[in-house]
Amino acid sequence: MLTERRGAVAHVVLNRPDRKNALDQGLMDALAEALDQVRDDVEVKVLVLRGAGGVFSSGIDHALLMEVFQKSQEVPFRHLHRDLQAVMDRLEAMERPVIAVLSRYCVGMALELALACDFRIATQDCVMGLPEVAFGIIPDVGGTTRLVRTVGPQRAREMILTGRLVTARRARADHLVTEVAADEAAAMASADALAQHLSRFPAAGVGMAKAMVLRSGELDRETSLRLEGWVQSILLRQSDVGSAFADALGYIKQQLEAPEDL
Repeated sequence: MLTERRGAVAHVVLNRPDRKNALDQGLMDALAEALDQVRDDVEVKVLVLRGAGGVFSSGIDHALLMEVFQKSQEVPFRHLHRDLQAVMDRLEAMERPVIAVLSRYCVGMALELALACDFRIATQDCVMGLPEVAFGIIPDVGGTTRLVRTVGPQRAREMILTGRLVTARRARADHLVTEVAADEAAAMASADALAQHLSRFPAAGVGMAKAMVLRSGELDRETSLRLEGWVQSILLRQSDVGSAFADALGYIKQQLEAPEDL
């Protein structure tokens, strides 16, 4: 696992290029540690997650899959499952925007990892999907849950039950990825531009906005409305809210003159 700092942006790099960045226990442990370091670094405003060697990840290492299967015969599977799922939850719960750069392969547990991110930028040659049904199992570290919430139940049903992999172009049409880039260099350029855009805003507001969007999809309407007020009461006490007014008005004026197609 590699961690790089580029100003207010941290890059966490899956680094097993000889195995197409397949996710084994060592890599998952290293990822959890790297995420904790980023979470505790107050200077970091945005996280970029990517893979080394031109590949995001080919998914779970088969050695880890067999290890989980064998251990599940002796100890409760839910213990093993909770440990793996906790890494995805760490990523999703981080109060910073997370951008995944998906190149070439993003399959199985790799897609489950990407689904825990806020933005996914894919190269046009990237293929992705959740083929766990071929093994007689299901996507169980957030894949089923997050895919349904991302693309809707019908499209999730089609992808999960058939186990078919899809192109980046189809993934963009399904809103599974945010953007499709020509190649890895273009995808990195897009990720850097998005990271710089996000890092211009007060960090507490962006973090709370992410948390609010996540929670509002899980709560009833009345509770969500009340939570908006509680969150806002916290943000209004932040020292940088008043000082950000001039920049905020300038940004809004710029957007009014040249709105973007998101």
